[in-house]
Amino acid sequence: MDIMQFIPDLGTGFISGAVIGWGLKKALKLVIALISLYFLSLLYLANLGVISINKDAFMGLIGNMESSVISYGGQMVGLIHSVSLGAGFTGGFLLGFKKG
Repeated sequence: MDIMQFIPDLGTGFISGAVIGWGLKKALKLVIALISLYFLSLLYLANLGVISINKDAFMGLIGNMESSVISYGGQMVGLIHSVSLGAGFTGGFLLGFKKG
């Protein structure tokens, strides 16, 4: 078995992982900013007395989201392990996510 046959796969996986990691980090920043703006607007309206927030239901919603994120993260680990260009992709993804 010649190790040189795997070099193009590692490079392709690394480049695609870097691009996906960079893009994912940018997208997550945008989503977090929009969600934060939404919650800040709700707090502002509650402070003015326009709306009232049911704190028990709100905390229950946050708990449901937390469990959903944890289960989705477990599924993503399985997906990453099944990617055929795993080593290069993972390294590129981590670099792209860090630089994004």
